[in-house]
Amino acid sequence: MAILVNSLTLAIVRGFQQQIKDKITGFNAPLFISKAGSSHIFEAEAIDRRIPFLSELKQIQGVSSIRPVAFKPILLQSARFNDTIQIASGSDSAVQRQDMLGLMLKGVDPQYDWTFIRSHLVKGRLPKKENINEVLLSSTTANMLNISLNQDISSYHIKQKPLLKKLKVVGIYNTGFVEYDQKLVMGNLSLLQQMSDYGTKIMLRPVIEKQSLVVKIEVQGDATNLLFDWGLGPDVYTAHRFTALKDTSLKVVAFRYKNNTEQLEPIDSATLQIKTPKGFNYNDISFTDNAPVCLVDGAEIQEFATQKGPLRFRYKDGIGTGANFISGFEVEIKDFDKLSEVEKALKNAVEMRPVNQHLLQVSTIQKTEADLFSWLNFLDFNVLVIIFLMIVIGIINVGSAVLVLIVVRTSFVGLLKSLGANNRSIRRIFLHQAAYLLLRGLLIGNVLALTLSWLQYHFNLIKLNSEVYYLDAVPIELSFLNFILINVLTFSTCMVSLLLPSSVVSRISPIKALKFQ
Repeated sequence: MAILVNSLTLAIVRGFQQQIKDKITGFNAPLFISKAGSSHIFEAEAIDRRIPFLSELKQIQGVSSIRPVAFKPILLQSARFNDTIQIASGSDSAVQRQDMLGLMLKGVDPQYDWTFIRSHLVKGRLPKKENINEVLLSSTTANMLNISLNQDISSYHIKQKPLLKKLKVVGIYNTGFVEYDQKLVMGNLSLLQQMSDYGTKIMLRPVIEKQSLVVKIEVQGDATNLLFDWGLGPDVYTAHRFTALKDTSLKVVAFRYKNNTEQLEPIDSATLQIKTPKGFNYNDISFTDNAPVCLVDGAEIQEFATQKGPLRFRYKDGIGTGANFISGFEVEIKDFDKLSEVEKALKNAVEMRPVNQHLLQVSTIQKTEADLFSWLNFLDFNVLVIIFLMIVIGIINVGSAVLVLIVVRTSFVGLLKSLGANNRSIRRIFLHQAAYLLLRGLLIGNVLALTLSWLQYHFNLIKLNSEVYYLDAVPIELSFLNFILINVLTFSTCMVSLLLPSSVVSRISPIKALKFQ
């Protein structure tokens, strides 16, 4: 019984630890390089991906790959769907609902390893790199928002103002790891860079005043050392005023002083086309209340209704330098057991080396998910307690069996002593008998343990609540080393402990034993 419980305990706990670890590292790599000062990878400030010593990091022993990623919080909005609610009178009322859910968008590059997500994909396919608006959702999120495969969804995010982005769900996955399934949306890195204020990007936006139109330059991201060319050469002006409004087109080019020198480097450009209604002037301008509040991200046209007709602005925002910026680099390693060694080597190569006037840091998944790994490590203590208790029970059972054998064979012991046998040789006889019984029990326990483990491993007979245990079935990890270790430990401990009960042989008097018989 002890070997059965110990073998199953070790297989289940090791399987549980490994599967949880695989799921954590499946969503996020074991090591992460980000801007110094970041408390969590989801909150990392943007860094320039053009690190001069990146190739040097890839040569570190134990590193298998280094991939750029980025994170951004978003709000996903469900499509309208019919539902019923219970009103005060107790009757049901049909309503139309539209829910919203806050999530974290993770952007990955085309070389990202999708092995983990692909193995848990239940519907659809992976996003294509040529269509940056395609995303993956977990089945948990899809069910909460009533979203189906290949459906277009609305995503709200923040730049300098709230913006709306239309995304398409091309795949639905289910890892059973609710901690991340309810948190992450997987998409293209270019999508996230487009939705963020990374780098420097300029846009032209109109502002209607009392008797004029002012076109202002909005700068996303770093606005230091910029000059703007409205067509007359680079200058500091960030706005242009029109006293007479008519159909027109504007183009502005942004420049930045390169490395604090006198050289100017063009970094972005933006255009704006204005289409005015017939007879429109500032004397009778009046807008209705249906002007859009949230501009659709990436939209080319914004239209305002006026008394004279629609006033249209066609935008072509700058591309910006955002493609050069990411949240950090995920570092995959060849052997998780050597995590601390690779971390130390990375820190020596990365930290205290300024990159674009800031420092970098290396963080481990064990620090990022400290609570989960502390919980997994605590399971080792539970295993030791269970193994200890079951070995004690085994010792008590085998020891009791030896004592019974000695009591039942008291006359036999007396006879052997009268024939000249010493205590040591007699004890050896009982220890051999106990070893036989112990080996027999180990064989039966191992057969049962291996059979039950095989059945659970292949058929998942015992299910779990994934919301509590992060897994939908009891995990099993069959390790030959662990199997041998638990058998050797059980056998050797029990045999050593039998030295005490077998010492009863020395107290048996041959005269009394034969007289008793």
